[in-house]
Amino acid sequence: MMRIFSSGSSRQTQQSQPAHQSLSATQMQASGPFQHQVRVVSPQTLQSMDLAAQVQQEVRTQLGRGGNQWLPLVADKGESAMRGIMAVRATDRFSHEASERFIQRFPDAATGLDRAYASGHSVLKVQGAHCQGFADLAYTHVAARGANKPVFNTLYNNDHVLVLLGDKRQEDPVVLDAWQHLPIVTTLDNSKLDPGRLDVIQQRNDPRPDPHAQWALRHVRTMPMAEIEDILTSTTYPPVGKKFVKHMVESARANEPGRYDVRSLAKDPSTRFTDDPARAAKPFDVMSASSLSSARRTIEKYEQAAAADPGGYGKAKRF
Repeated sequence: MMRIFSSGSSRQTQQSQPAHQSLSATQMQASGPFQHQVRVVSPQTLQSMDLAAQVQQEVRTQLGRGGNQWLPLVADKGESAMRGIMAVRATDRFSHEASERFIQRFPDAATGLDRAYASGHSVLKVQGAHCQGFADLAYTHVAARGANKPVFNTLYNNDHVLVLLGDKRQEDPVVLDAWQHLPIVTTLDNSKLDPGRLDVIQQRNDPRPDPHAQWALRHVRTMPMAEIEDILTSTTYPPVGKKFVKHMVESARANEPGRYDVRSLAKDPSTRFTDDPARAAKPFDVMSASSLSSARRTIEKYEQAAAADPGGYGKAKRF
């Protein structure tokens, strides 16, 4: 199937509401009780937060949920996990194929297809990923749109990849991470991340939209889930469903925690932001009512499973 993915903006539905009004601080993995603080940021930072929110929503629409997280495994019986496994296995091959097509399309380009753009194109093909793929696709979307601040693909604690809008050496940058289960936008200072553990993988300083990134987001030939399932069940994995979930739980039981339970990177998701104290501050944990209801059910279901089976479901990495 050939699918053209838009790099345009997305809108929240009229029934959207802040997640912290529906979920508890514990359910959102906040660092403490909600404080409902207001932070004043520069107009450029607020603009970057709006951009990050749009990109996170776009990436979630295209990739679904993190393939190596516990909550999606509980919610969809393994579809996200299987797509993520396929993305990891096939990234090199799909990226190479995209790079070859890029050379044919842009024979006079000074360089080949950017690594992150090729990776973003690759994960669009399987419509799933782990954190690296989510970050690469988000980075590609930002480059395709253009941004008023430097864009950084960053490695956190040698264990997680995310995007920053803004240079942490000069300001409080915006954290962009569609891989977290609740796609909340915040600033680095209001996140649970230690700035000293962030290492830059890739950086883009040009504020103009990049036509190469735009190309990477378009004309992606997607793989049907049935094809992905056929490939993976022919080797190691059961088909999506209860047997697949059991396989992943037993794998977690036998090994060091390889699955994550990361719901939000924000220390306090109730924090609102404004660029003018005279204007109303806006929340950045807004989700549709249906998404919130689904998230609540999934969190409750996972926490029950983790309590009943701490050596399986309960083995999880958190930040």
